[in-house]
Amino acid sequence: MTPRTTPYAGWRRRALALTSVAALLALGACSSDPNSIAEQAKKGDQKGYIAGNGAIEQIPADKRLDPVTLEGTTLDGRQWSSTRERGKQVVVVNLWGSWCPPCIEEIPDLEKVWTDVQAAGKPVQFMGIDFREDPQRGAAFVKTQKMTYPSLTDESGVLILAFGRQAPTSPPSTLVLDKEGRVAARANGAVSAATLRGLIDDVLES
Repeated sequence: MTPRTTPYAGWRRRALALTSVAALLALGACSSDPNSIAEQAKKGDQKGYIAGNGAIEQIPADKRLDPVTLEGTTLDGRQWSSTRERGKQVVVVNLWGSWCPPCIEEIPDLEKVWTDVQAAGKPVQFMGIDFREDPQRGAAFVKTQKMTYPSLTDESGVLILAFGRQAPTSPPSTLVLDKEGRVAARANGAVSAATLRGLIDDVLES
């Protein structure tokens, strides 16, 4: 005997199929949007924020890739390019945003090391990247936090792409470029003053 299919059963199967498709589409939309975390964080509720894993990596001189060119406009309106520092200074690049809690926590450590290297006359330049944020908001945050090292404005979130796969794509993250402009060390997540100081000194000696 052939089982009967009631109109309700057919409608139920179609509804389940449509629900499954909708769920897959929603999942795909979330996973394909690289800015979703940042956009949620910008709302100020800090929901959806994912911190770095804290991994630290140092790259031997003979394993470093080609020099990286990072350039843009600072929050105070100046043009800057990492090519100006080649052959002269080590460059410390820090990716941050005022909407990122660990970024706020590591600022005192970054500021401490920046102040120390300046006082010691070491050939080191700090440059922040204010990631996915309105420049006016970033500039106001810099004043509030008393950050004395400069930062590039990066409202569109494209500057970090200059590093390709060599850089974490979410803040906080820190990269140390050697005097040739090559990535020599990186930290995925907030970095302490002691760790950053050690990374800088090792790159200066390499």
